[in-house]
Amino acid sequence: MIRAKICFAAVAVVRDAETNGISAFNILEGVVPVGMPFFMQQLAFFVLWERDANDPQQPHGEFTVEIAGNRLATVQLNLDFQDKPRHRSIVNLNGLTVPQPGQLRFSITLETGARAEFTMDVEAPHAVPLVRQ
Repeated sequence: MIRAKICFAAVAVVRDAETNGISAFNILEGVVPVGMPFFMQQLAFFVLWERDANDPQQPHGEFTVEIAGNRLATVQLNLDFQDKPRHRSIVNLNGLTVPQPGQLRFSITLETGARAEFTMDVEAPHAVPLVRQ
């Protein structure tokens, strides 16, 4: 069975071409925007998948980002394990407009039924006190 071992959203996820190592910058736990809607300029979603020898080599899947049942982004994916037990998926989003507070959910669902999901809280903007002099 294919399963997600690790998944998270971050400002950036990069793979070093020389060492094949993965680095993540600013893993997202939650956000309190100044106003709504707000724009996240750069985002990445990372999943480390593991599979058994009899699982498909090249499963298809769908990446989605949603908040409160409102789908904000969708991308079709084709994974390729290349006859190895692990695969790393990195989905880079070059901008995402978040229209409201709630649970921002990143997920990849494979045709095999395997799913990786990461959720972060988007809080309502906090009131800024008006300072008078």
